[in-house]
Amino acid sequence: MPPAPEVSSPMPLLVDSARKPLNLKQLLLARSDWFAEEIMKGIRGSDYAFITPAQSRLLAHMAGKPCSMAELARRLGVSRQAVHKTVIELVRREILALHDDPQRGNSKLVVYTEHGKQINRAGAHIIEKIEQRLSRQLGPQALDQLKQLLAEPWN
Repeated sequence: MPPAPEVSSPMPLLVDSARKPLNLKQLLLARSDWFAEEIMKGIRGSDYAFITPAQSRLLAHMAGKPCSMAELARRLGVSRQAVHKTVIELVRREILALHDDPQRGNSKLVVYTEHGKQINRAGAHIIEKIEQRLSRQLGPQALDQLKQLLAEPWN
C-alpha cells in the first residue's frame, strides 16, 4: 500500500471569525474531521479506495473486535438501520461477517473476515503514517503528551 499523502501545508490555526480560539469541543471536532479526511486520502490512494467515510468510521468504532449492531449504532450516534445498511455493504464486500451472538440468542455480532483484518491492518498503517507526520510537525514529545491527555479519564 502506498504511504499516506503528505500534507502540503500545516494545519491551520483554528479560530473563529473574530480570531478568537474555538472552544474545546469545536477544536476536537475540527481535528477529528481533519484526521478522518487524512485517513480517507490514504484510503483513496490504496487498493481499498471503495471504502466510504461512513464505512471507515464504522470500522474504526469496531476497533478490530466483534460488536453488535446496536452497540455500533450507539457508538456512532446513528440509527440501527443506518448501521445495518453499512454493515450489509461491508458483508457484501467480504470485509465483515455476521455471526450468532452466543450471549444473545436473537442477536448477531459483526466480526471481521480475514480480508477485513487485512484492511484493518492497512488502515492502521495509514494512521501510523499520519501520526508520523504529526510527530514531525508537533514534535514527538508534544504528540505523546497529546495522546496521554486524550487517554486520561474525563469523568
